[in-house]
Amino acid sequence: MKRKVMIVDDVADIRVMLRYILEKEDYTIVAEAANGVEAVEKYREHLPDITIMDIDMPYMTGVEAAQEIREMASDARIIFCSAGNSKYEEILRGIPAKTIIKKPFMPAQLYQAMAM
Repeated sequence: MKRKVMIVDDVADIRVMLRYILEKEDYTIVAEAANGVEAVEKYREHLPDITIMDIDMPYMTGVEAAQEIREMASDARIIFCSAGNSKYEEILRGIPAKTIIKKPFMPAQLYQAMAM
């Protein structure tokens, strides 16, 4: 059974790259979002198995969106992608069951994080 994935990043090229990497490994992309507000709305609509989310985004950060998503589904699987210089990374310590991969990353790192 294909796993459903939502991609959340404010950079369109990153979303395209993630879609390519994931579809190559037979994941189904059910939604994409460019900010945290869209991520919450699309999570509610599509209920993905895994959400890959940037941390620094306009309107609502990935951390804030993850908190709202976890209120809907406490077991939501979220993998954060970060350039490693986010002021919000410290806040992530309070979010359970998190995975963070640093940009730039190799596809194998993403696949490994998704397999956990």
